[in-house]
Amino acid sequence: MSMLLSSLLSAVDTNPKDALPAASSALSPLEKQALERIRGGDLQGLKTLYDMHALNLLNQSWRILQNRAAAEDSVHDLFLKLPEALKGFRGESSLRTWLFRAMHNHCLNLLSIESNRRALLRRELPSEEPLSQEPMASTALENHDLLQRALDYLEPDTRSLLWLKEAEGLSLKELVAIFEEPEGTLKARLSRAREKLRFILAKEFDHG
Repeated sequence: MSMLLSSLLSAVDTNPKDALPAASSALSPLEKQALERIRGGDLQGLKTLYDMHALNLLNQSWRILQNRAAAEDSVHDLFLKLPEALKGFRGESSLRTWLFRAMHNHCLNLLSIESNRRALLRRELPSEEPLSQEPMASTALENHDLLQRALDYLEPDTRSLLWLKEAEGLSLKELVAIFEEPEGTLKARLSRAREKLRFILAKEFDHG
């Protein structure tokens, strides 16, 4: 990873002191206690997990959706559904990895719904009726951010992959659990994404 990309990534909306420790397949004592409370109907356990993981999930969601308000809503949605969703958590990966996978799938589903909605509007509205040109996955607030502009050129799924690897520091094993793709495939995708991002950043600087 180039120094340029590393420095840009370090400038995003995250605080090092709030970062989570390296993921482990074992639950931390606090996570274990929180899960027991949630399964017992005590939503204080949900607040504990929110305090531990919400910031990282927000950053992941923001990089996929490219919209801060939509990202915040997606995190809230995820935690509202978490008590029921946790019934499917079997502890085969760390809770953090499991949450990243849940957020990844939730965001891609939101983008798919939005895309289908816009396609339906294009079919149903009269041809002379102008359509809004403001897509869900873009935000004027981030246009000044060089990294954000460069990430705009990547597919949402690729943005998520690159973010989780470079900014969150997930291992290939954890990425395999999230993306359900072979390790070799993910390595190739990461290599192509890094190369494309370097190319885009270089062009941005040339025109800056």
